Amino acid sequence: MKKSECFKIILAIITIFLFFIKSIFVHPSFSDENVYYLMGKNVAKGKIPYKEFSFVHPPIQIYILAFLFKLFGTSLLVAKILPLISSSLVVLLIYLISKELYNQRIAILSSLFFLITPTFLAFSDQGYGMWESLLFFLLSIYLLIKNKIQVSALSYIIGVFVRYLTIIYFPFILILIFLKNRKNLKKFSLYFVLIFSIFFFSFYVIFGYNFINQTILFQIVSKTMTTHLQKLTSQYLSIGFFTIFLATISTFVAFEKKHNLTFLFSIYPILADLVILFTFKTIAYHYFLFSVPLVIIATSKVFMFSKDAIVKIFLLIVIVLSIVCNFQTIEFYWNPTYSKNIHYISKYVMNAISKGDNIFGESSIVDYISFTTGIPITSNYLDSYIAYLEYIDEKKVIQNLEKEKPKFIIDMENYYISNLYFRSYLQEKYTLKLRVEGIPNYFIYERKV
Repeated sequence: MKKSECFKIILAIITIFLFFIKSIFVHPSFSDENVYYLMGKNVAKGKIPYKEFSFVHPPIQIYILAFLFKLFGTSLLVAKILPLISSSLVVLLIYLISKELYNQRIAILSSLFFLITPTFLAFSDQGYGMWESLLFFLLSIYLLIKNKIQVSALSYIIGVFVRYLTIIYFPFILILIFLKNRKNLKKFSLYFVLIFSIFFFSFYVIFGYNFINQTILFQIVSKTMTTHLQKLTSQYLSIGFFTIFLATISTFVAFEKKHNLTFLFSIYPILADLVILFTFKTIAYHYFLFSVPLVIIATSKVFMFSKDAIVKIFLLIVIVLSIVCNFQTIEFYWNPTYSKNIHYISKYVMNAISKGDNIFGESSIVDYISFTTGIPITSNYLDSYIAYLEYIDEKKVIQNLEKEKPKFIIDMENYYISNLYFRSYLQEKYTLKLRVEGIPNYFIYERKV
């Protein structure tokens, strides 16, 4: 058996092994994914997003979840299967793209490097919607390389309507077309405009003005603003710092060797990350997911064709350090003991709730409780992100809370207390019943009798 075939088998075994390990040891985590799982459950029951509950992203992800729930039933395992399958297919697409652009050896190395990034190790089972979006984006690249322009454009648009963040990489697609076959530039652009328009206006007809208000206007008008320094230190440098070094060295080597494709795959992720850092009002670490496979493909190419041993050693050191420095994050998402507080709070609420009661609070925990127990959330505030509540007017939100009088309001790290209106409401109408310390700290308030 050839060496390349052995490595392909090893790559497949590692990917399948990680898939099944995470499937077997499925557990909840403090994550926005709980919001999307609950929304998918609601859609499976016939509820309409943007009308019967708010959703600040395009609809494709939660409709895929709803379809899975219809087929296999509603459970955390079924919900987690979607990101697990998507992230595994991302590994496959990294292999296929690298093989088409370069060769099989680089393809195998790209996939192996990606498998050991903290991004994949920590978040491959996290249902943020980003894996699905990334999957369609990479599929678009692969189809484009194979000169299948129409389906490439379609795949890219699907990715956009999973997460709008995909649009940041539209110039990357255009530059790649220019480098590969510039004759397709006009054709792809035409299909993009046509298919995008069909999707957008179809969703507008189905969901109405709320679709635009919640997914677009909110992102533009939202008052919440995180400083550039806070975004850099708390999100980007905490998990994605290694891409800076990998992309930088790959950019210099590719520029020196005049390898345009590798230069594009190296430098564009840096530019995209800067756009996110300096234009988005708030960010999360998974916003930088798209950059990782592109950087890894470029890094693998540089690693294989560079004759400088120092360059190869440097790249390997950065990859190893990225795992070491992010080991706590990886361990947090792998270790089910970190979910004990989620189970404890869920059990506490379930035992203390009565028929007809409802709950409200920080979405990650409250939505998990509702997803697993069926306890209703006040006024269908499935996404109770403070910035969105401020956008729709927190005073009106409080009026709705007072109408339905939730039995419990669950705060996180003084999340709602930081807002004057919510703080006054909690002090007047609720009593702090339980403090649960952990990552993060939770505060359970119970309605005063």
